[in-house]
Amino acid sequence: MRKKLNITEGIFAMLVIMVAPDNEDGSINVMNAAWGTMQERDVVALNLTETHKTVRNIKARGAFTVSIADAVHVVEADYFGVESGNKVTNKFENSGLSASKSEMVDAPVINEFPLCLACKFIEYQNNAYGCG
Repeated sequence: MRKKLNITEGIFAMLVIMVAPDNEDGSINVMNAAWGTMQERDVVALNLTETHKTVRNIKARGAFTVSIADAVHVVEADYFGVESGNKVTNKFENSGLSASKSEMVDAPVINEFPLCLACKFIEYQNNAYGCG
């Protein structure tokens, strides 16, 4: 019999992907991305439109991190999804979370999230099957 998932127990009810490149001024940009997956063993595919500040930052910086948020930080994760970096320049600062620089790529690691992938930008595709 399967155990019923309970968010208060800290079990992941659903993975929440946080995408984080640095902004052009070196500050931290984080976006809650609804559509993302492992495309290959070492390739992450994110379905994001170019209207997002995060996409422009990834293309400009050439790197980003992908973190998985946990139930303990659901409020912060939600904030990263409802607030636009195009409108609020200090979005990460407002979250109350902390970050350090990745040792592998030029991008931030959000210290409070339990899992982080360091990623290098490969390409942006925009075709009949989607964009990202």
